[in-house]
Amino acid sequence: MQQQSLAGQKVAVTLISLQKNRGLWGAVLVFLGALFLLSAVPFYPVFLIFLMAGLCGGVAYQKPGIGIIIGAILAFPAIIYQTPVFGWFYLLIMVAFFFEAFENWKIISVLEVLILAPFAFSGFPLVGWVSLAGMAIGALYFGSKKSVVISVPSVFLILLLSSIWLVENTAYLPVKMELYEPGKPELLITKSSVGMAGFGKALGTAFGNFVSLENIQKIGSSLGLVMENVTELLLSDSLILQLLGWGVALYLLGFLPPRINQRPQLMASLALLILLPVYFIISAVYGTPFRFEFAGGIIFSIVLLGLLESFGVSISRESEITRKEKMKSYGKFGMADVSLTGPEKGLGDVGGYQDIKEELRNAIMLPLEKKEIAYTYGIKPPAGILLFGPPGTGKTMLMRALAKELKYNFIEVKCSQILSQWYGESEKNVAEVFDNARKNAPTVLFFDEIDGIAKKRTAGGLDQVGPRVLSELLQQIDGASKGKGRSTVMVIGATNLPNELDPAILRPGRLDKIIYMHLPESEARREILRVHSQGLPLADDIDWDYIVKKTGRFSGADLKNVVVEAKRLAAKEAAVKGKVVPISNEHFMRTISSVKPSTSLAQIDSYEQFRLDFERRVGGIEKKKELKEKKEGMVKWEDVAGLEDVKQAILEAIEMPLLHEEEMKQFNVRPSKGILLFGPPGTGKTLIVRAAANELNASFQALSAAEAMKKGYTQAVTVIKETFNRARENTPGIIFVDEIETFAPGRGSGGSAEIIGQFLTEMDGMKSQKGVVVIAATNKPRLMDAAIMRPGRFDKIFYIPPPDEQGRKEIFRIHLGKFAEGVDLDEVARITPGFSGADIASVCQSAKMMALRAKLAGKPAPVTTETLIKIIKRRRPSITSRLLQEYKKFMEAYGERR
Repeated sequence: MQQQSLAGQKVAVTLISLQKNRGLWGAVLVFLGALFLLSAVPFYPVFLIFLMAGLCGGVAYQKPGIGIIIGAILAFPAIIYQTPVFGWFYLLIMVAFFFEAFENWKIISVLEVLILAPFAFSGFPLVGWVSLAGMAIGALYFGSKKSVVISVPSVFLILLLSSIWLVENTAYLPVKMELYEPGKPELLITKSSVGMAGFGKALGTAFGNFVSLENIQKIGSSLGLVMENVTELLLSDSLILQLLGWGVALYLLGFLPPRINQRPQLMASLALLILLPVYFIISAVYGTPFRFEFAGGIIFSIVLLGLLESFGVSISRESEITRKEKMKSYGKFGMADVSLTGPEKGLGDVGGYQDIKEELRNAIMLPLEKKEIAYTYGIKPPAGILLFGPPGTGKTMLMRALAKELKYNFIEVKCSQILSQWYGESEKNVAEVFDNARKNAPTVLFFDEIDGIAKKRTAGGLDQVGPRVLSELLQQIDGASKGKGRSTVMVIGATNLPNELDPAILRPGRLDKIIYMHLPESEARREILRVHSQGLPLADDIDWDYIVKKTGRFSGADLKNVVVEAKRLAAKEAAVKGKVVPISNEHFMRTISSVKPSTSLAQIDSYEQFRLDFERRVGGIEKKKELKEKKEGMVKWEDVAGLEDVKQAILEAIEMPLLHEEEMKQFNVRPSKGILLFGPPGTGKTLIVRAAANELNASFQALSAAEAMKKGYTQAVTVIKETFNRARENTPGIIFVDEIETFAPGRGSGGSAEIIGQFLTEMDGMKSQKGVVVIAATNKPRLMDAAIMRPGRFDKIFYIPPPDEQGRKEIFRIHLGKFAEGVDLDEVARITPGFSGADIASVCQSAKMMALRAKLAGKPAPVTTETLIKIIKRRRPSITSRLLQEYKKFMEAYGERR
């Protein structure tokens, strides 16, 4: 069974490769053109017609133009066999073939099919439907503008040949035959095809007649007949009405698909129904019968286009052709319309990021496509959007997908092509790009890696091109957003290095929306894996939940690589076994174990800081889900045993000013701006601060001496300013200073006066700020600068003592979790005086590890009271009486402020 499946896969691969083989489809088109050309004029036996058409198609696989020319040459004997005089006209057509075959071979082949199918195989019934359906397909493929090139010559020549040869065409386009009878015998096709036995003799006779003086003398009168027929078709017959009907129908068929959302190909093909009343009027006015076969051909064409669309065959290229025409003005810069690149068909092909996709739709597509809503509410597209985030999160892919859904120009600007070594040329290029965009508005200009032309002007260096280009870019964005028809030119930038962007480009009015393309959360990772695994043979044992869990911090590109490598492993096994091997959970696990995420923790911190400083967007439902998901696994209030008074103080400092501002004014109460937590190590000072940030959805800014001093004393002052500013701009916020004694030690202890002074200044500036609190923690309070201790800076000072017996019991319960059942928590709490929360957490961890080892050894052993007591007896409390004495002295000097 598996071997049959592999054979089936080989067939599928062959079919797909044939479908994508453009040379093959070109050869098929040339084959059909030659087939109808050779069969329209009887001469060759049917089997020979197919062989010669096959020869033309075979040559066309490599050289389409030569295949066209061979077909034209092979048809020449048939023409002169039937009508030597017409052969002279055909010679002129052959000359045109020689000149145009290499450049316009597609259109020539299409016209051969459309014009000659109604006369092929001696007028076999319904073959002419190929012409009707072919004109419809040609209008879709070549676009609305070239539909005239298809309809006019096709309809005109079908009618003209019918009038000259005096034969009905099987496209059932009406001709008033009595106007052209009896015709000229030398132009009529009356002979039957020749068998192989008489082929040579017939060919010699045909060439003799072709060059005979008698037939040459008839060229003039025959040309006169052709001109008479053209005049009759125009003035006395229905040619003009037929051309108008087909011109309008095919133009609409080519024009409408990009403007229809549901089943565009089928809905646009209904424009062909216009032809039915047109031909009914023609039959009434000119006395020609209305052929129901013609109506059948129109219905057949509509059904065919609908079926092709149902099977995923999209023929319409109107949007692509229009975009390519508009792209010609950008040719010197080597730019591309993003909608014409990449495999994505729309935003649905981008896994995850539902909130960002929805926001982009609302910001860009709603104002441009729902004009009545935009007018009613005065909504305009943003002047600019910035997407920033780690490499591989899908910023460029998201833009390609968005471009496929937008029906407007979406131009990717290559920054490297804009920059020039010649003075002033780079600025001129920027201006030219925006000028072209305005001419073809509405236009979206997508600057990938926008940091290449929008770097900070303070970056330094000898090159002065960057600042000049940036100035021109800012002027152009301002001009696009403030001029008439605001935001008909929109700028979208993407960057992995947001901190390198000049602040001037980040302000509202230039980049109205700044969106963080964060690493995908668990649901997004699942969706990305699903997208990249589509169509693959997957085993039933795949544990997607576990795979998602093991790929934290993986970007979209990383996840794609995981799927690719898992495919390689399965393919390697399939090649050895000779059968299809489904991709299993083991393949994924082997891949994940050898792949590391491409984004470092330091990079994530940098992006998060930029997000807090600059992100401008409207969070939706997905954003709330994201926050909820982030909370899972984070520290919560219930994870902190005791310390209820500290929790209450933090709540009052953050929530009360936001929820009860009027009441606080009434009682003239100011919220606490600083809380100092001091006490022995491991008592939960840091834990309670992180729990507060998570529970209150507060921004969390950590400040430490080590981080501040990374770039020296001067930059340390800047780091302090930025941290406080970031908290002020992202309320509610907590600024957490751990080990504050290293950050603000007592004067004369070796600390920097500038750093301490800046910190105190920022603390004093917090008085009027609502929803922001500074929380500091220290194990060595006596080393702190005395100035920092005064009320107004740290209004609350809490001593965090070692947990009492009840507190220790609660800590045991928290850290043992489900293993607490059957454990005498009162007993273990009683025998652990002096143990800090960290000490107890370590005891619990050791007990659970012992239980795990026992289970792996095949001897399950639960966590018991005895197990914990044995571990406790081997431990010593980390909090000594000497250490507690130091805190007692500090409390005597400063007291507590609760």
